[in-house]
Amino acid sequence: MTQTASALIVEDEATIAELVATMLGTHGINATISPSVADAMRHMETGTFDLALVDLTLPDGEPDALIAAARARDCPIIVMSGDPDRLAGYAPLPLLEKPFRMKALLDQVRLALP
Repeated sequence: MTQTASALIVEDEATIAELVATMLGTHGINATISPSVADAMRHMETGTFDLALVDLTLPDGEPDALIAAARARDCPIIVMSGDPDRLAGYAPLPLLEKPFRMKALLDQVRLALP
């Protein structure tokens, strides 16, 4: 993982978002947290990210437009959800089923970042 990497964490559960951001920070990745699709879209339009971690259940709807925007910017995406059936619909993107271990998340991040 690059020491200057940046990640967009799209997660409405603050505890999970903060935990993931802290873990990424200890590995040299700057994290920006967005609690909704609309907020994440604003960040995606104004910033540059090396990775997006996207929860599939957000308060303002499906994250499909956000995923499309990240793909258009060649930003790798890891999707997260507690619903395995919902996750399966987003394959072949890297998938993390909640609850996940931090090691599993780090493994996915390592694969996604150059």
